[in-house]
Amino acid sequence: MNTIPHFCRYYILYILLPLLFFGCSPRIGADAILRVGTTGDYPPLTSYDTLSGKFEGEDIDMALRLGKHLGKKVVFVKTTWKALSEDLLAHKFDLAIGRISINATREKLFNFSTPLLLDRKVAVFRLSDQSRFTDFKTIDQPGVRVIENIGGTNETFAKQHLQHAALQVIPDNQQVFKALLNKTADVMFTDETEAKYQQAKHPELSWLRMDESISPAYAKAIMYPKKDTLLLQKVNLWLRKP
Repeated sequence: MNTIPHFCRYYILYILLPLLFFGCSPRIGADAILRVGTTGDYPPLTSYDTLSGKFEGEDIDMALRLGKHLGKKVVFVKTTWKALSEDLLAHKFDLAIGRISINATREKLFNFSTPLLLDRKVAVFRLSDQSRFTDFKTIDQPGVRVIENIGGTNETFAKQHLQHAALQVIPDNQQVFKALLNKTADVMFTDETEAKYQQAKHPELSWLRMDESISPAYAKAIMYPKKDTLLLQKVNLWLRKP
């Protein structure tokens, strides 16, 4: 004799089984996605291929490993150095990568991970000008054309320290190095990490480490919204693993 009432069979078949199925299935909701903001113009850490529409670089690989560790699908969101802080404040992504420089302005608005490396601003110029530019004073002269990308710490550094050299600010970070090679600009200030990469890629370029009073070392890290301390803690624990 069937002892299970009809309504119980209905409940098990149409209510409990679907709930169990979805509970055991991989989550595809918003909480299963890690949105990672990056500029895609700062090799070797983050580059964007306009043909494939894909990002690559050391920090891109790191973000993918982090997503795997957290059990989340990584979705990269393209931003710019000028819009980076505004986009993160607007919650367009959950964190920002590309070895973001830690400075007082950003620390007021955001949290940062355990530092990933120490870096400093250096001057990049053509190898043929190596005897011309030997320190910051020889760069900051009338007739010297300095070029920077808009919105980042490179532009901030140039505006803060230059008094005599001419400064041009353009939107695209990668066009800066073309300007140096094409001789439409003379000098760019950037991070030592990028300078080394560009010199290896373009042997016609050289770079100069300036006096520490002008260019002290600073940390670079992952940047988060102030309120998301849980994600910060999880990532820091992951970064500390050998």
